[in-house]
Amino acid sequence: MDESAADQGAMRLVHDPDRDRYEARDGDEVIAVLAHGDEDLLAADGAALGVRVRDLRSTVVAPDRSGAGVGSAIVRFALDDIRALGMRVRPTCWFVAGWIERHPEYADLLEEGA
Repeated sequence: MDESAADQGAMRLVHDPDRDRYEARDGDEVIAVLAHGDEDLLAADGAALGVRVRDLRSTVVAPDRSGAGVGSAIVRFALDDIRALGMRVRPTCWFVAGWIERHPEYADLLEEGA
């Protein structure tokens, strides 16, 4: 597990870079997952810009935890981690894209054209 982790009451948020995902855990139970992939940000001519982009691909919350704010918590945690790493974000996941629209303070993380 990555050192980036946060406790939110009984819920613990962690980054698992070996599995390319963020997790929300309640004890040993994984209650939500936000899958991602990383790549170099490229210029129009294909040249590397020296910036990494994290594609947030899919958010899944356990059905019995739906509506309890777990999805929002894991997205905020991921975006704060991405900001701390100096990366950009590509919100492929519809939930993440909508969350960023509702929280414009994170819009500066979007890769160009996202």
